[in-house]
Amino acid sequence: MAKIKLGDRVRVKDQPGWPIPPGYRLANAEGTVVKWLEYEDPMVEFQNYILVKLDKAQGDAKVYIGNSFFFREENLVKL
Repeated sequence: MAKIKLGDRVRVKDQPGWPIPPGYRLANAEGTVVKWLEYEDPMVEFQNYILVKLDKAQGDAKVYIGNSFFFREENLVKL
């Protein structure tokens, strides 16, 4: 698996075991890996997390389009 980098397009993996409905709302949402410049120093403890700005989502997750969320790399698929 290729390492995810700044600017990459990614899709959020589904989380097994989440009850359906509502299930995991952000499953299959897509976005771009971004860097959180304003808070770089305080976020040093979260280096293993990737900040993704969502631009595509389905169902209940549509309200999150345009927002950024942190994910672990193993919960993302590079597109």
